[in-house]
Parts: sequence; C-alpha cells; structure tokens
Amino acid sequence: MKIAKPLGAGILILLGFWCLGRVMETALDRSPDRLDKRETITAGVLIGVPATAGGAWLALDTRRQRHLAEGKRLRQIFFKLVKAGRGKVTALRFSMEAQIDGDAAKAYLNTLSREYDATFQVDNEGGITYCFHLGDVDSRLLRPVPQVMFDVILEAVPPVKQREVVQTVQKLTGLEWKAVKALIRDVPQPIQQGASQATAEEFRQALEQVGAQVALVLSDLADTP
Repeated sequence: MKIAKPLGAGILILLGFWCLGRVMETALDRSPDRLDKRETITAGVLIGVPATAGGAWLALDTRRQRHLAEGKRLRQIFFKLVKAGRGKVTALRFSMEAQIDGDAAKAYLNTLSREYDATFQVDNEGGITYCFHLGDVDSRLLRPVPQVMFDVILEAVPPVKQREVVQTVQKLTGLEWKAVKALIRDVPQPIQQGASQATAEEFRQALEQVGAQVALVLSDLADTP
C-alpha cells in the first residue's frame, strides 16, 4: 500500500506528460498531410490534463501522509522521553531515539518548548536540558513500567525425542549433559526462570521443534514498581 500510491502518482504524471507532449508535437506539426490533427490534440488534452493533475494530487497527498506519520512518530517518542526523564529531555537523547540529526532534534524541541512553556538548564559544558513541567501528574504514572517476565516450564518429553531435547536444553541453558538428563527425568520442570518474553519464546520454539511440550508462565521474579 505504501508503494502503490507513489507508483500510481508516477504513472499518472508520466502518462499526462506524454499525452501533453503529443499535443505539443501535433500542434507544432505544420505538415499538410497530417490527418486527424484536431482529434489528436483534443484527446491528448482530455487525457493529459486530468492524468497530470491526478498524479500531482496523489504525490502531494502521499507527502502529506508521510509528514503526518512522521509527526505522530516524533511526538510519541517525545512523550516517552519526557515521561522517562520526569519532564527533562536533551536534544542528544531525542536525536538518538528518533534517529534524526541534531539540528532537527533541537528545532523540534524548541518548537515544543514554546508550545508547553518549557524552561532550560545549562550544564558547565554548555549542554542544554529542556525541562517540561508536568504539574500535578500522579508520580506513580512516571515510574518505569515493570518488565513482564516468564518461567519456561518443560512439561513433557517423548522418549524417542529425549536425546534431541537434552541437546537443545543444554544448548539453551549451558548446563552439563548429566544435569540436563537429571532435570528432564522428572518433568514438569522449569528450565529457565525470570526470562524476558523474547527469550522465553525462543526457548519454547526451539524445544517444540524437537518434540517437547513447553509452557510459559508469569514469573514471580518480575520487577516490581
């Protein structure tokens, strides 16, 4: 969908230019043997003008949509940083998070500092910190969101797949062969505790590929706010 609109705009503009070019070529042709000159010019205008206008409109609308999407992305990053920094954010941090150059980051923060009546702090090296006043915002809303963590539970191991499961668990956990064999003799057993969701999913996919049954449960080791 992102490609279709610019592509359509380009095709319409090229078609329009081609038709209008034919109109100009026909209009400048002084050959007395040229037939259907008026019809060619009329058809070229009727097709070329709407095609060019439609292509230009699509191109402008695509640009507008990209501008709106970029503005939404930058504002989301800005609010995230202000929340994490309890109202304080630097141009360098914003530039790194938004993947834009330093001048663009400063210009964006300068605009928002006027919009939200921000103040500034200048360190000994001349670095500027933008201070956005959050007012009476509940301090609990500014705390970091606790990370959801999972325990990976090995629930069942088919006897014919035991060797493959042992090898996989050993590779994932770094445990010795004997320790892993002892662990899987008495399933269900946790083989990883307090793992991030991505790590837990990695464990599950790897083990299920070799025939094991795995469950992910919320861990009691998750950080508390």
